[in-house]
Amino acid sequence: MTLTSGFGRRIWLLGPLFLVTAQSVLGQDHTSTMPRFEDYPSGRTFTAKPAAPRIATALEQSYVDQIRNGVEKGYGVFRDGKEQVGANFAGNLIVIQWACGAPCVRMVIVDAQTGAIYYPPISINGIGARSFDLPLLTPKGSVPRNPDVQFRADSDLMVITATPGKFGLRRSYAYYFLWRQSRWAFLRKLPLD
Repeated sequence: MTLTSGFGRRIWLLGPLFLVTAQSVLGQDHTSTMPRFEDYPSGRTFTAKPAAPRIATALEQSYVDQIRNGVEKGYGVFRDGKEQVGANFAGNLIVIQWACGAPCVRMVIVDAQTGAIYYPPISINGIGARSFDLPLLTPKGSVPRNPDVQFRADSDLMVITATPGKFGLRRSYAYYFLWRQSRWAFLRKLPLD
């Protein structure tokens, strides 16, 4: 998997991509109560050329290259394991991710139709905090790594498995968020340990 740096270079992400279902991580059968992607279909698919991102804040300006390259070139926009231009979440949204260290990942969401920019539903500072920095994932007794982020182009559900808060002082959870009417709704969280 490759991402681009702010200087337009491609960088390789080290380490495996950790896509784990909450059920296997938890080691318990919660299938009857866990939100599923198919339970929240987006009902729409945007396939036209994406609108230019509307950079509005100083924070967004700080990452203008990553945001524009994600929308225009598909850098950090993954579908089917490959970088591709276009919507990859909730029918018309573009989820863009880029590396910021080892481990460290940032994420922004851009509306492909309007160019509006949205923050992730959870950041290093907690749920609803306006930051592009995602929290790390640090299950008990393990080394910190990038969070597991799961989403689909045809679903409004996003699952982020992470350990928000100060290093080593918090539990890890699978967080379930729903995209509705241009905002995030927190559905639930399930502990990993």
